[in-house]
Amino acid sequence: MKAIICGAGQYTLNLLGRLGERWHITLIDPSEQRLSDLLPKYQSIVRVLAGDASSPVLLEDAGLEAADYVLALTDNDKVNLAVAGFAREKGVPHILSLVHDFEMEEKFRELGVHTLLPGNMVGSTLYHYLQDPRIRVFSVAHGLGEMVEMEVTRDNWIAGTAIGVLDDPEWRLTGLFRNGELMHPIPDLTLQEGDRLILLGQRNFFRSVCSILACAHMPFPMKWGRGVLIVINGEDAEGVKQMLDESMYLLQNIRAGHVVILHHEESPDPAEHLASWTGRYDIRVHATEKSPVREIRRICQQENIGLVITRPFEKSFLRSLTRPETISLAHSLNCPILIIRHSHPYERILVPFNATPMSEVALETAIDLSEQLNATVDVAVVREPEFIHGNSPDTPPEDLFRRVREISHIHKVKIGEILREGNPVRELTDLAGEYHLMIVGSTSREKELLTPHVGELLTERTACSVLVIASE
Repeated sequence: MKAIICGAGQYTLNLLGRLGERWHITLIDPSEQRLSDLLPKYQSIVRVLAGDASSPVLLEDAGLEAADYVLALTDNDKVNLAVAGFAREKGVPHILSLVHDFEMEEKFRELGVHTLLPGNMVGSTLYHYLQDPRIRVFSVAHGLGEMVEMEVTRDNWIAGTAIGVLDDPEWRLTGLFRNGELMHPIPDLTLQEGDRLILLGQRNFFRSVCSILACAHMPFPMKWGRGVLIVINGEDAEGVKQMLDESMYLLQNIRAGHVVILHHEESPDPAEHLASWTGRYDIRVHATEKSPVREIRRICQQENIGLVITRPFEKSFLRSLTRPETISLAHSLNCPILIIRHSHPYERILVPFNATPMSEVALETAIDLSEQLNATVDVAVVREPEFIHGNSPDTPPEDLFRRVREISHIHKVKIGEILREGNPVRELTDLAGEYHLMIVGSTSREKELLTPHVGELLTERTACSVLVIASE
């Protein structure tokens, strides 16, 4: 992650001592001597610039437009406010500033800047902010210990496990809040999504908590299941080869315990294409004369499937009038469906975003996949004209992008932002021509008679492969 830090004072030194090699810091300070002394001491510093940090020319030279974070840590509030203002104008997603004069704080908040007042905990608070804003850390025992407050999230492996998994010699769980009520730890209590945990330990035990609890998650598609189901239905020999090629590309880059091949008896036998797969995966082949949809549901239940890969289904005109077939299937399963259109490798991923829980699951899945596939992620927000949505509530795009930046900050992944206006299906399908994979989070499986279902139309009309996620 790229960050610009303005000011090389004690707070900055405290922070630099904690940052690892994944951070690329440009440091700005008026003192050339101080900068030259610091450069060889910290591996995270890649560039230093001597001068006035409030200069827009200097900030531009520092790479302001490309920065993921800007931290204004000088001892001058006017300089810090100018830095924050320029960063906001250039669209920097994450901005933090020290505020020495409490009366100045409101001016920073008007810019949407995260603020800190000077104090003994600033150094560690800066570090914790950069690592994970969901975690709060408080100093206790005159700085000898720390209390950590963290939330159990949907993608956290400890959700659904007994509280005993938190036994650790470095810290102790002292209590948790569930639905606003304080609960005392007992061995058979099961942790749930949304629980706020209160942990007590020695100073700087935050890293252990982050690595073991907050940052640990099951990679795609393991949180839905360990297996991958590949459905071959109605393809000719070339179609079977193309489908298995794209499936193999994905399998080579994600985690999967076993592979199930479901093919119709009238389809070409996939055996000759699977010769190179033996030894890599536990492969199970099923031939069927029945409806593939019914068999997909049965296999997903019996084989612990985490992902279904298929070509687009043939549409039934009468049924499509009353229900979105692909979306309905996705909602009936406990795992995502990938509709492939031979657009691999997936180097660019697009996520339609509206801040619903499922669109956030889609974005977090895209982030996970981007790390496994070495891909980039962009979110698209489509603002409908007023004559389309009428008086129905419409979340302002700036609020949606603010949530995107929060997710970006949590996962330390850069996310591109795209704003379009018009018909969502038309805008998104047009945009998808520049991408290799679209990930859609579906909230509703039903539609009104003769009324189009946006998610279903995206699976039908998008030129690239589409991953549909309808369950968490």
